[in-house]
Amino acid sequence: METAPCPISGSNDFTPWLQVPDRFDATGKEQWTLVRSSASGLIMLNPRPDSSEIALHYHTGQYDPHLQAQNSTTITERAYLAARSLLLHYRASLILKECRKPLRQLRVLEIGSSTGDLLNYFHQKKGIPLDHLAGMEPDREAAAYARERFGLNISPSLSDATDGEMRFDRIVMWHTLEHIHAIHETLDYAAQQLAPDGVLIIALPNPDSSDAKHYQENWIAWDAPRHLYHFVPETLEKLLEMHNLRVVNHQPYLPDSLYNSLHSEKLRCKSARKGFHAPQWGAAMLKGIAATVIGALLPLQASSLVYFVRKL
Repeated sequence: METAPCPISGSNDFTPWLQVPDRFDATGKEQWTLVRSSASGLIMLNPRPDSSEIALHYHTGQYDPHLQAQNSTTITERAYLAARSLLLHYRASLILKECRKPLRQLRVLEIGSSTGDLLNYFHQKKGIPLDHLAGMEPDREAAAYARERFGLNISPSLSDATDGEMRFDRIVMWHTLEHIHAIHETLDYAAQQLAPDGVLIIALPNPDSSDAKHYQENWIAWDAPRHLYHFVPETLEKLLEMHNLRVVNHQPYLPDSLYNSLHSEKLRCKSARKGFHAPQWGAAMLKGIAATVIGALLPLQASSLVYFVRKL
């Protein structure tokens, strides 16, 4: 375990924010502490597992982004994989938004590439050559799946991801930045590897969302202890400026509203030692629909936000 300073201000002056559960804790008793930096306003996990301990908290077979089709046995897992596959087109369209370069010339790096579905979509559906695609994924099983199933170039660390000469037109960090211990080193690397007219796309859960306020400590996207940081636009912009990067646009990612509401309702039931049955499922769906509508009308209250970032 370690106690970390705020990555924006360097300060160790925090105020308590919230005690949150670990959704994978079978006992329902384990609690983690979120604090808010008095200097920057950033919400973060403190204390937290250090970089040598964190892998123990990514439960193989349970952590959704690492799910593989051949290992998925439950209806919930299969539904998640089906939804993930259906949403690939939408995610890709956001990432390629306003891209003027011919797709066969485009170079894409995904930091936190998981099982490689997005990069494979770019190759299979958009015609981007395999040697123009690169990924970094520290989870060995997810990375091996991406290499063996799709033939992708997936590395365990950023230092191995590229040869240092290639510059990327798109660098994707889709629900990744909040997991990273070496956050400054990662953003330095992204800024260095980004082409002059390239775009860094960062998707993040939004702690100012309507569903976060509704579910409070049971909001699934706190996801302690895997999520180390919780950014709103102001705190993300402060961090990015330290790396000569700036947000040029942001928009809601509405599909996360349903996912977060469903799993938050499940976690609330688990914390209350209640079953998750039809009434709770219905309540979660209604809240998810409401959160989707709120996010569409008031983007800064959406469950997740996608940021489009360029070099200063």
